[in-house]
Amino acid sequence: MTRILNPVIWLWVFAALNLFVGSGPAILDGQSVAEMGWGSDNVGLHDGYYETTMAVTFALLSIIAAGIALFTSGLARAKMTTLLGVSLLGMMVIWLTYASSNDYDIGGAIIILPIALFSLLTLSGILNLKSSE
Repeated sequence: MTRILNPVIWLWVFAALNLFVGSGPAILDGQSVAEMGWGSDNVGLHDGYYETTMAVTFALLSIIAAGIALFTSGLARAKMTTLLGVSLLGMMVIWLTYASSNDYDIGGAIIILPIALFSLLTLSGILNLKSSE
């Protein structure tokens, strides 16, 4: 099981998907992402900037994940992978709670994909804590 849930693999999977699928669209066209989330008649002039800035911030997490994969090993990598995954899951819970209380469209069932990815990232770190000692 630890071969499939190797932290290096999941760090790179997260880094690539986060950069190209999660952040990419908003980096390229934040205004459209804002309109998709808030509705085209409910978007202010600042919302495109807001979405683009958030996307750049999240894209930087890909650099952190790649750095963990490249520059750490053993127990340190397992701990940092676990910490990154738990942090992302926590962020998702807070984001979903806040979004639903403010009538923000979070995308329906598609939200399962990042939750699954963050969970697998966390699990890969946890399962490798003992084997990395």
